Amino acid sequence: MVAAYLSNAFDDPRAVELDRWTLTCFPTTNKSSTHQRLFTLNIGPMEVLYLAYELVDGQVVDWGLTVYVSRSALEAETGCQLVELDARNDLLSIRATSMASAEDDGAVITCWFGDEVAGEQFDSLPLDVTTIRPLVDRLAIKGPGPYPRYHNPWFAAHVLQHLGQE
Repeated sequence: MVAAYLSNAFDDPRAVELDRWTLTCFPTTNKSSTHQRLFTLNIGPMEVLYLAYELVDGQVVDWGLTVYVSRSALEAETGCQLVELDARNDLLSIRATSMASAEDDGAVITCWFGDEVAGEQFDSLPLDVTTIRPLVDRLAIKGPGPYPRYHNPWFAAHVLQHLGQE
């Protein structure tokens, strides 16, 4: 999933590692006793992809993937406004993001994979170069974000080995 996002985001992800994107493992963002992120992909100043899990009584009960794309591109590709798209995909959360870096053109999509149909709904969305690249282009010109010191070069190297295999 990280390799797929990076392949859609950049012509050559290897060439812009750290300058345009970073990958953190087990970030503390929104961490609680019932919620933990496994990783977060940041492009410039904004998180654009993360995987998290939910715990109940110390046991993992669900895994969720959150991805950010261009709102205007997603609406153009699907022919639906976000509200309608969210209603049609009732097992997903699809909404506009309030992150300032997206400049009012970000959409955030969250899928919890405990329900197989949620995964099918997620897979039906155009999460590709048409919806990812417009947001990334907006973020990349803002320069490096504040996350290089948290970047995990070993995880990034593993992801980069899988470019083109997603």
